[in-house]
Amino acid sequence: MIPDEHEFELSRQTEAGREMTAALRRIRAGLTGEQRLEKAFELTEMTRQVMRAGIKEAHPDWNEREVQEQYIDRLLQPHGLSLESLRAKCDVVADSSE
Repeated sequence: MIPDEHEFELSRQTEAGREMTAALRRIRAGLTGEQRLEKAFELTEMTRQVMRAGIKEAHPDWNEREVQEQYIDRLLQPHGLSLESLRAKCDVVADSSE
């Protein structure tokens, strides 16, 4: 449940983010290891739902596949990747194996 440096920096940019970070630290201090892991899974799922809802709101005309592709692309961005770049790499590998 420890945010990476990028997430931590983003959370410090707003009052709400700072309050959330402080609240998470207080909560985490009182949890067992098992409870921390369970909470991490819950927060991950909530984050996924919020991301997907934001994409759907920004693009109400998109179908579920388009929403999913944008969601995956957003997950890849912090790693310097994109869904398009991965598809291109897969095409190169497929072409070389023929």
